[in-house]
Amino acid sequence: MKVSQLIRHPWFPVLLIALTGVLLRLGFFLPGFAAGAHERFLRPDSVFYMHAARELAAGRSYPGSVRAPGFSAVAAVLLKGTGDPFAVSLFFSVAGGLAAVLVYCAGKTFADRETGLTAEAFYALNLTGIVNAPMLLSDTFFGIFTALQLWLFVLFLKNRRPVFFALTMLTAALGTLIRPINLVWFLPALTLLFCTPDVPRRRRFLSGAVSLLLFFAVITPWMARNARRGAGFCIDVNTGAMLHQNGAMLLAEVNGSDFEREKAVMLERLDRLFQDRQHFPDEKSKGEYRKKEYLRLIGRHPLIWLKQQFQWKILLPDAPTGFELLGLTKSDRGTMAVLARDGLFAAVDHYFDGKLYLPLLFLPFLAVVALMYAACAFQLCRDVLTVKKNWGELLLFLAFAEYYLFLPGAITAPRYQIPALPMISILAAEGLLAALDLLRKRRRKPLLRPAEGVPENVPLQETGGDLPQSGRVEL
Repeated sequence: MKVSQLIRHPWFPVLLIALTGVLLRLGFFLPGFAAGAHERFLRPDSVFYMHAARELAAGRSYPGSVRAPGFSAVAAVLLKGTGDPFAVSLFFSVAGGLAAVLVYCAGKTFADRETGLTAEAFYALNLTGIVNAPMLLSDTFFGIFTALQLWLFVLFLKNRRPVFFALTMLTAALGTLIRPINLVWFLPALTLLFCTPDVPRRRRFLSGAVSLLLFFAVITPWMARNARRGAGFCIDVNTGAMLHQNGAMLLAEVNGSDFEREKAVMLERLDRLFQDRQHFPDEKSKGEYRKKEYLRLIGRHPLIWLKQQFQWKILLPDAPTGFELLGLTKSDRGTMAVLARDGLFAAVDHYFDGKLYLPLLFLPFLAVVALMYAACAFQLCRDVLTVKKNWGELLLFLAFAEYYLFLPGAITAPRYQIPALPMISILAAEGLLAALDLLRKRRRKPLLRPAEGVPENVPLQETGGDLPQSGRVEL
């Protein structure tokens, strides 16, 4: 195939954007790899993920029930083949970039090719997605599944074929084994199913029932495995940590105190309490107590809890991780405590140790993020103003974006936005293209009044056409 033919091929821009995303992610992987600085790819959560991966790679069973097994299972395969944890970072750097193709497919199916390409570019160039790809954490892997989940559901909307809804639920179930936040995603999924027109009621109920059975058929064996080990019927026992994380943040606001102090007091109390082996003989009993106490706190302060669930900080671009991967800054300096106590600007100054010129290095990436958020907000405003027509798109936003932004709650981090990025990217693409279309139409308006005797309703001849009408799939 000639170069000119290759460039004109419909998939050329799609693969070019994805390749750009891969190269950018490798650009943040290579400095740590070249320096042999494996610790740059680690966070506190990475310790258990990689310990479990090494155990599986050595042929032993999965240790404990602290974390969901999905990420560690894939990491174990890579470790067994190479013995090098850098291989895990390299693999997810490449996979994270290629996930942009799934976003293109979802955007193209939902609207049109131009929307798909624009959404793919937003996703591929997103700073948070780029810098978290080589990290030894489950976020990028989970984000791949939410992108696939979105595409499959859009295919269901377009074709009204139950098999695509079943595949959506299957993907959601597999995603649950990576990040338990997907455990109750079947609720918004079923809501979308029953709001979908042109599907007979009987087929909706049958599709919902079969898909729900499929969802639980995937996750139940792992939950039963944890129950046999005394951890309770759950995906992992880490959910109980919400008491001394989100619960401590709730108490800090109620008492007007410091989060770290409330957390330390709570952990000390739990350590003393759990020494009673008669009442707390296993992880199940400890986890149930933590969840019950957390729900009790929510019941006592529901409005404060609800307010803390809406955290704008989750949308911040993850520039700190990028600087740490490049070796320009270091983590574990108490920045999150400063952020919670003194606000964003104080946290930035603390993190960069007064070197406030460093963020300028990421200015192009930050501009892309700002444009994405502005375009997404513009599109959501359009949907709200035309809610009778576009209520379906608002429901999609709630199910595929707000769900993942809301559930983490008070204790959040920029990387938690990754599963919501596919939907945000598509809405941003729609908003940007709509805004550009409006600007074109404004430029084509005549500046002079028609000459006398010329009817005003006769349009001036246009030199260019409007954007092609979208074949957007709607609920």
